[in-house]
Amino acid sequence: MRFNERLELLESDQREIGLRLRRRLQFFFLNPLDKYRIRRQFPFKLFIQVLKVAFVTIQLIIFAQLRISHVDFLDETRTVMRHKFLKGWGDERDMLVYPPANGHYSAYSSDQIIEHFAHIVNAYYSIQNDSFAAFSYDTSVAQMPYQDVWDDELGKAHIVDEHQSLRLHTVFANIPPLRLCIDRIADVKIRNKIYIFDTRIENECFVLNFTQTEVYNVIRDKFTVRRLLVQRNITFRAEDALIVSKAFINFNLRTIHYSTLQNDRKPECYLIRLTIRFDNSRHTGQVKVDLVSTISYINLCNGRILHVNRFGLGTVMIALLDLFVLSMCLGSLFLCVRSLVKGHLLKNTTREYFDRAFGIRLSIRDKWEFFNMWYGIVVVNDLLLITSTVCKVSIQFSDFDSSALFTLTGVLLGLGVFLVFFGLLRYFTFFSQYNVIILTLRKSFPSILRFLVGAVILYCGFLFTGWVIIGPYSLKFRTLGDSSGALFSLLNGDDMFATFYTINDDNSIIKLFGTVYIYLFVSVFVYIVLSLFIAIIMDSYEVVKKQHNPTLAEYKSALHEFMDSSETPQPGTNEARELFAADQLL
Repeated sequence: MRFNERLELLESDQREIGLRLRRRLQFFFLNPLDKYRIRRQFPFKLFIQVLKVAFVTIQLIIFAQLRISHVDFLDETRTVMRHKFLKGWGDERDMLVYPPANGHYSAYSSDQIIEHFAHIVNAYYSIQNDSFAAFSYDTSVAQMPYQDVWDDELGKAHIVDEHQSLRLHTVFANIPPLRLCIDRIADVKIRNKIYIFDTRIENECFVLNFTQTEVYNVIRDKFTVRRLLVQRNITFRAEDALIVSKAFINFNLRTIHYSTLQNDRKPECYLIRLTIRFDNSRHTGQVKVDLVSTISYINLCNGRILHVNRFGLGTVMIALLDLFVLSMCLGSLFLCVRSLVKGHLLKNTTREYFDRAFGIRLSIRDKWEFFNMWYGIVVVNDLLLITSTVCKVSIQFSDFDSSALFTLTGVLLGLGVFLVFFGLLRYFTFFSQYNVIILTLRKSFPSILRFLVGAVILYCGFLFTGWVIIGPYSLKFRTLGDSSGALFSLLNGDDMFATFYTINDDNSIIKLFGTVYIYLFVSVFVYIVLSLFIAIIMDSYEVVKKQHNPTLAEYKSALHEFMDSSETPQPGTNEARELFAADQLL
């Protein structure tokens, strides 16, 4: 372009603007280390980023401990609920084993369903006495009038000794009743090889308003529940197998959570909404039983704590840490946004000058040179950390708790910390020997994206084929998500024998197809696709090494050619300090 000759042809004021703009561009694209050598200004952005790594990591560790404690409480409470209300639930079902050692927790006869109902009734009305935990009834719900019958034949001593929970903790008349909802097929008629199905689903709910005597009878004889349900027009006979689709037993409990791991050591009250589901929607004779619990924080809990300082040393230290992190993120956000705005203004000035003085329009690539990707990453992680810190403070220092808020805070804080560490890679670009990974990723990224388009299409072909053919016969391909997880595990060489083993042997054609399918997938993706993927990265690495060779000519855009039309002085010299002084720049 011969920019020096073009500058000489311009008027003196335009030529002076061009010289100042060139020095401004040269200084703008210097790395922070060279800028420090020239102006000796303290690198605030670098200093803040280093501090952020240290203090945000400490903040993450503290929150992770709090989060783990909270999740452990929820998981352990759900485990207690399953052991309490699901008949015969064993410890082996609480273990996460794959493939699972046990099948679905189910009932297979009407008697077993009745036994489950009796067990639930017994467990519900004795929850305060039989559990080694602070469970109570949710007495805030609207109550149904009870007919509290006193049966003298039961014996007063017998009641006080074995059923104190019904009388000492909560008055029986104040215990909320269980609620039963049933989904039924509208009508089923079968006569002499002729059947009529009205497949509309009807929902009917009942309030199981048992009397005290009826509860005692259920505790003595579990099959008493069948008679009590029949009195309320509820039946679970064999002839109802085609009519009843699902049944739900709903009730609420309350509990108090107290942990010495918490900083304020303040007890918290929680509401447990429980639903025990009997799923007969497939009408195969296997009624799957499941317990679903929703545990939520409630502030309708009055009490006082003795000999505990609400704002102890640990609480104050955590508050100061959160405040310091918040201040650092706000400062970092301000500095990076200011730098991005300056880059945008410089881009507009350069574009206007090139168009007016040289008649050249900046390319899109040149325009993007003014946007510093690393500053953009810092802005994003600052916003994430500011939001997560505010959420974290609201969790720790207010009477408000939410699993959704815990999850949101964990996701935002985790992504923020990841971007903080990722942003540190920028400072490796100042040293050529440590910059290889960044340059290789930047060079190979477009080629990797193009390669992944074809690889993902081929992967989806294997995914849908395996799901639709092998899915009904293998636990690992039962859902589309499970199929993708199984294939990705095979891609990494994990769990290959188990994948073969879990395919059902009953259908020999499926077994044969599954074997060929797995061999083919592993051969194509492990030996071909992954090898090509590595080859693309290695090719980019070789290109990066060659570009570091000064004997090779490198393509320069108009912007960089304009900056290189005048030699950049060596940083740290008096010449550089004079040329790049603030009054010498545009």
